[in-house]
Amino acid sequence: MPSATAFEASQLAGSLELTETSAPVIHGEAVYSTFSKASKKCISFAASSAAMFSGLSSFIYYPAISPLADSLHTSVALINLTITSYLIISGVVPSIVGDLADRTGRRPLYMVTFAIYFAANIGLALQDSYPALFVLRMLQSAGSSSLLAHVLHYGIDG
Repeated sequence: MPSATAFEASQLAGSLELTETSAPVIHGEAVYSTFSKASKKCISFAASSAAMFSGLSSFIYYPAISPLADSLHTSVALINLTITSYLIISGVVPSIVGDLADRTGRRPLYMVTFAIYFAANIGLALQDSYPALFVLRMLQSAGSSSLLAHVLHYGIDG
C-alpha cells in the first residue's frame, strides 16, 4: 500500500498541467514558489540584513582606530594590521565555505557562519587585549564574509 505522501504526490501529479509560459498550474492557479508572500518577504529581509553585515563590520571600525590603539596600549599600525587580516580572511574564507556548502548544504552552514559572526561580535565587545582583538576580528570576518557569499552567490532560495 503506498504511503500518504506517495498518494498525495500521485493526486498532485494528476492535477498538474503546464501553461504556455511553462509555469506549473495546480487547481487553476499558477505556482511560482512554495513560499507564501509573507514567508518570501521574511526571507528577503533576513538575506538583505545578512548581506549588510560584512560591509558594516568593516567600515564601522575605521573611526575607532585611534581610540582602540589608546585603550589597548598599542600602535595604530598594529590596529591597521587587524584591518588587513579582516580583508584577507574575507577574501579567502568564502571559497572554502562555498565548497563546504556544496557538500553539506547551505542552510546549516549559513546558520553556523552566522553563529560564528555573532559570537565574534560578543567577544569583540568584551575583549581587552590586542591578541584577542586580532583573532576575533578574523573570526568576525570569516562569519560575515561567508554570510555575504551565501546571499550573493547562492541566492536566498532553498
